[in-house]
Amino acid sequence: MKKIFSLFMVLITLPILSFAQNELSFEFDYAKFNYDSTSVLEFYYELNPKNMQVFSSDKNQMIEAIVHIEMKNLITNEFFIKKDWKVQDFVATTGNDSVPKLLSGVLRFEVPIAKYSFLVKVGDSKNQNFSKTINETLLVEPVKLDKFSISDIELANNIKTEDVDPNSLFYKNTLEVMANPAMLYTNASPVMFYYAELYNLILEKKETVFSLQKILYNSSGLPVYQKTKNIKQSKDAIIEYDVVNLSKYPTDSYNFVLSLIDPATNQAYVSSKRFYFYNPNVKDTSRSSKVNSGILGSEFGIFTKDECDKMFLQVKYIASDREISQYKSFDSLKAKREFLYEFWRNRDTDPSTPQNEFKEEYMKRVAYANKNFTSMIREGFLTDRGRVALLYGEPDQRDFYPSDSEVKPYEVWFYNEIEGGVSFIFGDVTGFGNYELLHSTKRGEVKDENWIRRISSK
Repeated sequence: MKKIFSLFMVLITLPILSFAQNELSFEFDYAKFNYDSTSVLEFYYELNPKNMQVFSSDKNQMIEAIVHIEMKNLITNEFFIKKDWKVQDFVATTGNDSVPKLLSGVLRFEVPIAKYSFLVKVGDSKNQNFSKTINETLLVEPVKLDKFSISDIELANNIKTEDVDPNSLFYKNTLEVMANPAMLYTNASPVMFYYAELYNLILEKKETVFSLQKILYNSSGLPVYQKTKNIKQSKDAIIEYDVVNLSKYPTDSYNFVLSLIDPATNQAYVSSKRFYFYNPNVKDTSRSSKVNSGILGSEFGIFTKDECDKMFLQVKYIASDREISQYKSFDSLKAKREFLYEFWRNRDTDPSTPQNEFKEEYMKRVAYANKNFTSMIREGFLTDRGRVALLYGEPDQRDFYPSDSEVKPYEVWFYNEIEGGVSFIFGDVTGFGNYELLHSTKRGEVKDENWIRRISSK
């Protein structure tokens, strides 16, 4: 398969919420799909030209944005993409400008198996200070041809099934899927469309009917929508698309989960996508009375073994020795799910609220660690800097010291509110970007007053 690389742009009219005046309104999302034995990535973007600087060109009034994209292999440190695109549009001089035209685009290309850092920076070409930058870490895994699976979920503003234009940039598999990269829905347009693909639904045994569960969870982990359908075996990919009417739900962040289940073995493959719904017309009654739905109504009720094990690795730093030994002794998925459910429930600082504030704060720290400290050999939460960030939060001050002729690069973190003020010193001992904790003044942490010798270049 030849590399697919195309950039498209259209104009669409949608209701949008207000945004900061000093930052360009730009949203971005992506989804991975299988094509033969390779992975194809589709990247969706949406640019609101409001507040961009207008200029004259050939007697027309125009705006112009520069889209800069970098995609770098985190193992080889080589760029797969490093390129700028110019996006232009004419500015209407008449008509109703109260609803701005959004510039919507799609990039599609085949990506080799690897872990990537992904950076998108979009700026007004006439005002470089009016811009926005988005950073992501992206893992492209091998396509498994011997196991059933689900693609990523693509959220959409609309999916056309009739009078479909095969030449549309949003056309695929007989449909026109108008992506929603903002992952935002409002009461003015409260219908969530989604698209996904199901793969390898052929098993080496007697004929099986798969079960596809569709569940929508609110921010408290409670299911507010649930639907199940049977899927027959097929050697070809099966297209799954549908709609969920959100109009009866309150303003909240939601997680939409697709679970493809083999009923004979109870094995499942799960794909999920989060989005935000703004609806001032419905009052959230769950805030005043918390529903105790148990593990089956929580996010852990659909966790796979790998998801359980990964979460335990993330929370291991705050687990007791007894809890660590207990989890290691489990050999059943049910026991692991129940353990994690109780683990977080016991740490809920305010059981009277539907949220688990402690869990939310901790998982924000996990996201921070993964975004900032992922190295070529391990995820951010597994690094020394990640561990410290998980335990103590972001530092009050972070000083950087680049390498010179005498020492390798290192950095110093300061926490002013811990034990009257403590510091942590991390150094790139091996030279591969994996900063190790060399010394700390925090009680119970590594102490080495002569830490400088470990990063000396002499």
